[in-house]
Amino acid sequence: MELGPPRETTILTFVRSTYPARYNHVVRNMNTGINYQTNTKNKISMRGGHFLLYRYIILFAILLSFSFGVASIYVKPCAVVPFILTVLYIALTIFNIVVYIKNRPLIHPLLARQVPRGQLGDMINRFYAIPVNATVLTGVIAAFIDPAVIVAAVKRENIELTEIHVMLYDDRYRSYSRFPKEIVVHLSIFFILFILAIIFVSITITKY
Repeated sequence: MELGPPRETTILTFVRSTYPARYNHVVRNMNTGINYQTNTKNKISMRGGHFLLYRYIILFAILLSFSFGVASIYVKPCAVVPFILTVLYIALTIFNIVVYIKNRPLIHPLLARQVPRGQLGDMINRFYAIPVNATVLTGVIAAFIDPAVIVAAVKRENIELTEIHVMLYDDRYRSYSRFPKEIVVHLSIFFILFILAIIFVSITITKY
């Protein structure tokens, strides 16, 4: 089995600025473009990236939690708001941590290869379809992909394919797959707010 001249199959997508959106970009690429070729189980997507985890939404939730927490000292029912918001964000953050742990490793070690920044133009990753039983690899992909390694990887799964899909990516793309630092920040902030909400409620109970 030989591999022939590749053709690019990259589809441009818009990636939101939230950490789940960046992470899920890698997840989607692996699920739809790589993993199916080797019968690898689909990776799980993180949650909250479409709305809840935008910075201004988080800032609003923090201000709302703290404001209603203070108000609950005087009006006890106000404590409901900080409790709901903090539990929501803590649960969401813990879920995303579990997703990260279960998805490891996220990038396929054989069918996805890192290249120096600039090799892919202004993009952070590109997909290529390589015909099977053709001639030889050509173009930029030839410098980073070993045909023998790819053929061996696909043969191990006994999958009959007319072409093999591989991906090249740079360091920016790889950073999307790493553990998001925002997770630790969010978990810390909302855990503190949850403790404060309990303190505010305790003050209310003591007062009455």
